Amino acid sequence: MPSRRQETCLLPAVYSSHPQLWQNPMSSWLARISPELVERLPIGARGHHLLLQPTLAATPLLLPQADQALLQRWLALRVMRQRWTTLLAQSGDAAQAEDLLRRLLECGWCEVELHAEPGRPGQWEPFWVSWREVYQLRSLIGLPDADARDEVVQLWRGWQPQNPQLQALAASLAQRLQSSTLERRLKIAQALDGWLTAGLWGTERQFSQYALGRSKAFGEADRRWLAEFGIALEACGISRHTPHVFLSGALTLYAAGQPLLSAALLQSGLALAPEALQQVDAVRGTVQMVRIVENLSVFEVLTRQAEPVLTIWVPGYPHRRWLAAVGHLLAVLRLPVQVACDLDPAGVAIALQVGELAGQAGCAWQPWRMQADELTLAHGGQPLKEEDQQALARLARLPLPPMLADLCAAMLERQLKVEQEALFIGHGDEGLSG
Repeated sequence: MPSRRQETCLLPAVYSSHPQLWQNPMSSWLARISPELVERLPIGARGHHLLLQPTLAATPLLLPQADQALLQRWLALRVMRQRWTTLLAQSGDAAQAEDLLRRLLECGWCEVELHAEPGRPGQWEPFWVSWREVYQLRSLIGLPDADARDEVVQLWRGWQPQNPQLQALAASLAQRLQSSTLERRLKIAQALDGWLTAGLWGTERQFSQYALGRSKAFGEADRRWLAEFGIALEACGISRHTPHVFLSGALTLYAAGQPLLSAALLQSGLALAPEALQQVDAVRGTVQMVRIVENLSVFEVLTRQAEPVLTIWVPGYPHRRWLAAVGHLLAVLRLPVQVACDLDPAGVAIALQVGELAGQAGCAWQPWRMQADELTLAHGGQPLKEEDQQALARLARLPLPPMLADLCAAMLERQLKVEQEALFIGHGDEGLSG
């Protein structure tokens, strides 16, 4: 059995100067970490190491004065990625340092990379600590951060997006914001640029992981900020739902002479990958019309109706992969298309985009259930916002079908908008009539 002196050779030198580590080894520290708050990801060439990654966004935490002082010493080093031995050396109490690291990790302020200990199977020790939202964390513990704003501002000014639709975002620098907010927005903007360049398509949680390193970090404030500059997430390939094409109807789909999907299955509603739809080269069934609706709950309601209609859900401003797949299917069908969207400026714009797609596929199209008469308080009408007014002004310069022209005029006059669900849900059979 090796002696205690021999065992110390297996640990970083800093541990030998803290004998209390033998009573409180870091392997027991790992066991105390909440699996609900921190996920463990194997990393390294053979997966021998572990990355501990918070599952939630950074959350403020109350620290005793001694922990605040230690954290200030850690962050004063102004390095985004630190060796654990360097941080441990800043503390005279290894147990305090380990507990502080655990709390910061669980509250979303850092990631910890654990390396396997040579000769000690199943034993991991912290090796790297990477800070998240470091400017915000410095602000929370009262560290002066006068140059942080200048640093992030310069990064913003130096960023040139590869995708033209993000130019307005690049010019949106608001210097009155805290440096932590500026840093976060720059991360999101740069990640969105990379996402678009790579042609990615996924859920908001997948984009959140891609941009911010956490699947639930991207939130409503981020959506509103992007919307202010005309960035529609759906058009960027970022959906709140699984990014498939949802459709339903009594229709059998064929590819290369073989049934791809039976009418019995499709009639109850399915979500298909766009690539699968693009393989369709023939159809058979009783469908006489295509209806494309903006709201998923409306799609579900219509799916339950026994009508000779193919119903398709359009997830807001559709991504190019959705457009390519649905356009291909419409070209195979060559049936009349009805489009129903929210009774608001965005709904009109989406209806026009889908209508253009139908026209390119050789299908006659018209708006459906988008009459000006439906624009009432009884249907849950909400007041128009500033961005709605701007969108109406843009629509006024476009040629519109009569129904949509009347709807826009009514929105401008009544200063109201109505969500599509109000016309279909809770109104019985009347709400589902053609």
